Amino acid sequence: MAFQTGSASSFADLLSQLSTFITANGWTEDERDNTNGDFAFSKNSIFVSGRWEVGNEGIFSLHQATAFVSTATLPGDHTGDSGNGYNDNSSHLDTDLDDERHVDLESNGPYPNYWFFEKDSGSAYVHVVVEFTTGRFAHFGFGEIIKAGDWSGGEYCFGNVHTSTNELNIQSTWLFDGYFSSTAGDDERRATTMRMTGITGQPVGSVWGNIWGRDNSAPDDSAANAKALLFGGFRSGPFAVHLGMFSGEKTTGHVPGYPIGCWFADGVISPPAGTTVRFLGYMPDVRGVNVRNFAPGDIQNIGGDQWYFFPARLRDTSATTGATGFSGIMYKRVNT
Repeated sequence: MAFQTGSASSFADLLSQLSTFITANGWTEDERDNTNGDFAFSKNSIFVSGRWEVGNEGIFSLHQATAFVSTATLPGDHTGDSGNGYNDNSSHLDTDLDDERHVDLESNGPYPNYWFFEKDSGSAYVHVVVEFTTGRFAHFGFGEIIKAGDWSGGEYCFGNVHTSTNELNIQSTWLFDGYFSSTAGDDERRATTMRMTGITGQPVGSVWGNIWGRDNSAPDDSAANAKALLFGGFRSGPFAVHLGMFSGEKTTGHVPGYPIGCWFADGVISPPAGTTVRFLGYMPDVRGVNVRNFAPGDIQNIGGDQWYFFPARLRDTSATTGATGFSGIMYKRVNT
């Protein structure tokens, strides 16, 4: 089983169902502490953890590390932590978690629908979509990219933040997102991270790449190593820019979804002349898509595969808070 859909009565129930689902498919639950509000999952070299404010579960943080230590070690302190989750372990408060990489579900439920997409062989991943209120969606996940070239790493972790009235807001972020470039506070710690070593031009001692859209350095990881600056993804780069405008058709089956890829350019987002830009790879079984002609949760058979369609947040072209126009994400259901 590598797909599941259902509903959840609360955040704890959602996390419990997710844990049951992924551990049945070869993942390890390293921790789930509903009393204090901590969790951790792993597979291969993917190590993620998170925390939430018990009794106020609208927001939960997401951390990525190179190893799990123990249940006594709080998220953000696991070996080689990327520094993108809340990294001062004195607080579980929503008001603190909101400043770092997190997922905003706006309440403790009930959540009318969720979808779990999982693959445990090849490039493994867990991708989750939650309809936390009717018509409003959140996305988060972790996994391994399909790599291009010979280098070490490729494990990623992403959250989802969106509170504006349109899809082109620099303070919002989904998936790999090189358009995200907020300068407020420590917002750069909301970005997707990817483990990477051995790439020419990567900062000395660097273990992580930070996928976002600014030239200046992201905050160091927890071991004070600089992070490489990556770009591209869901709202930036040649795939999104050139293919994101085209609408698909359910009747013809022609759906121009675009890959969620990322690039590295010797440590800068806007490389000067002569800089080498390297394509690193793309997320498995996920595409960006224009959902003008698709309703939330629609299913389309493409080349013998089932793809599920969702808005980035809220399929609405008005100035409604949370509206993301026709910006959408499609996930492939893998049954083996």
